[in-house]
Amino acid sequence: MHKSLPALLCIIVLFNLPAFAGVQNASKTLPLPEAEVEEIILSGLRHNDFEVARTDLGMGRIRLEAVKGKTTWEVTLTPDSPLATRVHAVLRNEPGQAGLLEELDFWHMIDTPLSPGQPVDPSPKTARQEEAIPSVILSKIEAVVCLKAQKEGKNLQLSGFVVSKDGLILCTAHDLKNLQQVTVICHDGRTLPGNVIRTDHQLDLALVHVDRRFDTFIDAADGRNLLGVGECLYSVGCPIDLGGTVYHGVINGPPRHVNGLPLWQVHMEIHHGSSGSPVFDLQGNLVAVVKGRYRGTDSIGFLIPLESIMDFAMHVDE
Repeated sequence: MHKSLPALLCIIVLFNLPAFAGVQNASKTLPLPEAEVEEIILSGLRHNDFEVARTDLGMGRIRLEAVKGKTTWEVTLTPDSPLATRVHAVLRNEPGQAGLLEELDFWHMIDTPLSPGQPVDPSPKTARQEEAIPSVILSKIEAVVCLKAQKEGKNLQLSGFVVSKDGLILCTAHDLKNLQQVTVICHDGRTLPGNVIRTDHQLDLALVHVDRRFDTFIDAADGRNLLGVGECLYSVGCPIDLGGTVYHGVINGPPRHVNGLPLWQVHMEIHHGSSGSPVFDLQGNLVAVVKGRYRGTDSIGFLIPLESIMDFAMHVDE
C-alpha cells in the first residue's frame, strides 16, 4: 500500500493520546479523501493485530470497530469535503488495562520507505487506439480548443475548453504569464484572437475570451468531484499539435498536496500541449484539468481537480 507521510503523521497524532481506563474521544480533520484515510487506519490497526469490523452508516459515513483483547477503538469517518475527512475516534479500555500507546506502535509506519504511486492496470493508451471510445467522450471534442502564442521568441501551445456559449475558454495559466493575447484554434479549424481576461497562478488556471458564440460547451457546474484510485478517465486536448486527441488513463494515487493545493496523480499519456485538457469520467462528467506531467516521463501526470476549477469559477466576476 502506498502512503503519504502527512497522512501517517496525522494518524500518529490521532492515536498518540494518554491512555487510561475508561472512555477517550479524539476528533481531527485530515486533508485526505475518505478512502485513503480508511485504508491507512485499517492497515495500522490490522498490523497491530486488531480485529476490525466495518459498517456503512449511510450518507458517506463509515464506522470501524477494532477489538484487541479488552480494548476497543470505535472510529467514525465522515467526508468533510472531497479531499478532507473528519475522523472521530473513541477508545474504550476496560478497568485495569495498560495504556494503548505501547500496544499501538504507529511509529514504525513512518520507517517504511515511501515511494510515489505506481501505475495500476489498465495501462494508459491513446484512446484513438482503443476499440471504442465512449460516445459521451467523443461528444466533448467540439468544445475543446488549441491555444498558441509566442513568448520571448518561443512558440507556446496548450489546450483549453469552452465553458460558456459566450466564448469563455478555460485553460492552464503557467504558460500565459505576462501574456494578454493568444490565438485560439477551434474544433472546426477556425482561428480567432483570444484575450486573456483572468489568471490565477496559484490555482494554475486562466480564462480566455473570444468573440464567438458556441453551441457546444462544457459546464463545470455539472462536473463530478469524488474520484477513486484506479478509476478510468479520458482527456481531450491538443498534444503535439493534434487537436481533439483523446487519451485514456487511470487515477493511480490519492490527491497530492503541492503548495497547499491538491493534485490528482494519474497514469496517462501527457505530451507537450496537453496542459489545459479537460478530463472526464466514463459518464462524460468533467472531473479535472491536465496540469502537466512528472519530469522525465510521458505517462505520469497531475490533474487540477474540479474543486479548484469551481473555486476559480466562483471568483471570475471579482
